[in-house]
Amino acid sequence: MRPAILLLALLLASTQLVGGDEYLEVDELTMSLDGPDVLLQVNYTLDYFARLYVLALGCKHIEPDLLKLFVKYGDVRAVSVNPESALLLASGAGKYNSGYYLFDSMRLGSKVKKLTVIYPSGPIRTFHNVTATPSVFAIVKNKGEPTS
Repeated sequence: MRPAILLLALLLASTQLVGGDEYLEVDELTMSLDGPDVLLQVNYTLDYFARLYVLALGCKHIEPDLLKLFVKYGDVRAVSVNPESALLLASGAGKYNSGYYLFDSMRLGSKVKKLTVIYPSGPIRTFHNVTATPSVFAIVKNKGEPTS
């Protein structure tokens, strides 16, 4: 039992000593606009030791670093997290202004290989190797029914 606890402590220390969240590489981010909210689907790769740590102790331990990536959005919470991906909700990320929800560009906590924005009316825009989200807007048709 003691060797297992020692191994887990070493794994935790190795992920923290490497620079905090450098053990997590974001491969793909999908932003789905939904009124003033943004649903964020994050696909990532964990380094070997972090993956072992998550398999042993669960995904709750990587949630803080995932949320740190989107700290500029303010109210972000994890909906679901697994070893390869997470679904996060940024509530109130868009500001309503004259029939539009405006989403300002936000600097991300790390470089993202592929970022996709899905607008409520269906159009999709894709960006590669980004460190910030684009400034986007969605038109509001009727009360709470946004379109792009």
